[in-house]
Amino acid sequence: MIKNWETRLQKARTALILDHPFFGTLLLRLRPIAKTSIKTMATDGVSLFCNPNFVEKLSAAELKGILAHEVMHPALQHHTRRDGRDLGRWNRACDYAINPMLIEAGLTLPSGVLSDPRFNGMSAEEIYNHLKPDDDGGSDNTSQDGPSTESANGDSAHGKGIPDESSSGPTAPETPGGFGQVLDAPVDQESPSVVEQARDWQIAVDQAESISRLAGKLPAGAKRSLEAAHDASVDWRELLRRAWSDTIPADYCWIRPNRRHIWDGLYLPGIVCEGVGEVAIAIDCSGSINARQLGLFEAEIQSILAGQRPQRVHILYFDTIVHRIDSYESGQPIHLSPQGGGGTEFGPCFEWLNDHGIVPQALVFLTDLCGSFPDREPNFPVIWATTKMQPVPFGEAVPMGAA
Repeated sequence: MIKNWETRLQKARTALILDHPFFGTLLLRLRPIAKTSIKTMATDGVSLFCNPNFVEKLSAAELKGILAHEVMHPALQHHTRRDGRDLGRWNRACDYAINPMLIEAGLTLPSGVLSDPRFNGMSAEEIYNHLKPDDDGGSDNTSQDGPSTESANGDSAHGKGIPDESSSGPTAPETPGGFGQVLDAPVDQESPSVVEQARDWQIAVDQAESISRLAGKLPAGAKRSLEAAHDASVDWRELLRRAWSDTIPADYCWIRPNRRHIWDGLYLPGIVCEGVGEVAIAIDCSGSINARQLGLFEAEIQSILAGQRPQRVHILYFDTIVHRIDSYESGQPIHLSPQGGGGTEFGPCFEWLNDHGIVPQALVFLTDLCGSFPDREPNFPVIWATTKMQPVPFGEAVPMGAA
């Protein structure tokens, strides 16, 4: 027997397909499952977990809006991009990224939803970095309670009808203003890999875009959100390594052939890198870099330096002036501890290097790029690892918005 909440869910899904085909088409990918362990709704990109009592209390317009909200979580890859972040805080960030777009599209959401103009156009990762840890309500949830294996087995995910209600299985964090949560993608043996799940959703999003564009109903906000999500999914670590490696002089040499191909009878020239001299790393201390970003940047820099072993590393802590210099000899582990505050001027870092006669192999900034630049380009490579992407007058910018 079909219950009242199931009927309401089916009607809302049909209405979305007709009125908002982008959201409605994507929603067909999620298999509804009744779960009283979920207070409202939640999705892991495979299943749509619903609390029947919650569904029955919603108006028809609110139910449509919440279903669109839920399906945008996997559409924006929120279920595959958490990367160890606090689960409650991540859900809040994802909601801030989704809700303004749904409101702009003319959908109705319950009162008290998470929406803030200062986050408009940001990815969930960027918003997460702006939310303070105490916004989590004291939570320290880095994992969800139990894998959502029920979304992958044949009885619940692929059977006919909506599975019976159950209080067992996954739970979702309760966040103020939150009504539809996102869980991590399932990783059980019967589920595709996370990479495959992300790829499948990207294909589905492309198809939904085509369908809604033909119908003349592609929401502009959805397009912007998808672009922001795509930018956030770029691996900044790989970009930083690539930019850094490009600063190291290298050439081909037959004296040391490429050993990878000798076993196959192919003698090809090997790549010989010249020694790395001094390296400078400038840390923006104006307060724009949070602890998480600093820690990730430090770990990546340590890894790069361990492979290249420069003769000396100079760490410059600056805002409008250079406050402190820490220098490390080859092989010494570095530790970043910013000092300072206020505005930002990049010129003093170049002046300090010039005054001390240092021409570094590369100068790497960690900054939000909100400051004044020097008038002239230096005669050494500059890499801007930036938490807020905007144009730079010289050098190469590496976006760290997803850090």
